[in-house]
Amino acid sequence: MVIISDDKGEVLGFNIYAGGGLGRTHNKEETFARIADPIGYVPKDDIYNLVKAIVSTQRDYGDRTNRRHARMKYLINDWGVAKFTAKVEEYYGKTIEPLKELPAFKYIDFLGWHEQGDGKVFLGISVVNGRIKDEGDFKLRTALREIVQTYQIPMRVTPHQNVLIYDIEPADKAAIDSILIENGVEPDPLKIDNLVRYSMACPALPTCGLAVTESERVAPSVNERFRALLTKLDLPDEQFVIRMTGCPNGCARPYMAEVGFVGSFPESYQVWLAGCPAQTRLAQVYTDRMHIDDLETFFTPMFEYFKRDRKPGEGFGDFCYRVGLDSLREVCKH
Repeated sequence: MVIISDDKGEVLGFNIYAGGGLGRTHNKEETFARIADPIGYVPKDDIYNLVKAIVSTQRDYGDRTNRRHARMKYLINDWGVAKFTAKVEEYYGKTIEPLKELPAFKYIDFLGWHEQGDGKVFLGISVVNGRIKDEGDFKLRTALREIVQTYQIPMRVTPHQNVLIYDIEPADKAAIDSILIENGVEPDPLKIDNLVRYSMACPALPTCGLAVTESERVAPSVNERFRALLTKLDLPDEQFVIRMTGCPNGCARPYMAEVGFVGSFPESYQVWLAGCPAQTRLAQVYTDRMHIDDLETFFTPMFEYFKRDRKPGEGFGDFCYRVGLDSLREVCKH
């Protein structure tokens, strides 16, 4: 659901999308990642009835015999969005209105300081791979505890694995920055490497029983290796969205990334390319297995091609999408 509001911020209704889902299984082509389809707009007073109609359609027509085929995304994929919407309207009892026009989606992580609209401010803090910890001179857990206990303010976690501290009095900003800096935590997002800022990894080994290889524990070194390689190739400030998971369930959303790594074998990954910075386009499988030790050898010819043939201002994901993966394979001989 996307909230539609008026100029004063009052909720008018919702644009509704359905059929998205990123979980899949290796070597099971009947499972796949899929982005949601637009269903239509619903006024706020009718939202419960429309959601009930969507759930009822899945209940009555979704696959109840094959667990791998049970999700709504497969029903919509099999039927098509027009048939699905028509059936939902039968349960809903009226025609669903067309979508309201929206501006282009932007990926915003809300790091740094921001006004929250009521005279107070909030602070977004980058949490690498979502792990709040004290490690050496980096003491994020200690800093957050001191801030919350001192100022009695709440926190929220975000889908980007970051933390928002909010309801902060503007006069307390400098003191909170000092607490973070004293504990080795950088409050200024402009001082964080963008590869790190926009990357994400799932816990994987040793936490998750589904993982077939590493993710969280190797992702920081992968980011470092990418930055070193880009610098070596005279692309020192290049940035793109990197996501890594230890299995194909997609918990860190690798299928929406510009560069996605999906664990396929111990120390090896499927590589997905051609997502976009806003993460509104599905990536595509480039190769089924890349050993992590081969990262530099694997990506060097790709980045050289990108550097040579990119359009002005074109990012790596958009470049891969424009030229196509077959062209990348031909140039890189992967």
